[in-house]
Amino acid sequence: MENKSQNNWYRSLLDKINELAEQFGLDDPQTNRFRDFIVGIARDQFKAGNRSGAGWAFEQARKKMTQEQTA
Repeated sequence: MENKSQNNWYRSLLDKINELAEQFGLDDPQTNRFRDFIVGIARDQFKAGNRSGAGWAFEQARKKMTQEQTA
């Protein structure tokens, strides 16, 4: 199910990009560059969020283990 929801947000993003490309009057090569640019930024932000989220979760687990050991 996660894969399906991931595809839904990705499909929605591509639809919005195509709408904007049409509004801006971009041709196919320009639309492809625009899409690659936006998807690349989204991918980078997703990766950065995952890294910081994982770091936070590991830090919380370390704190909890330390508290349990001192108790």
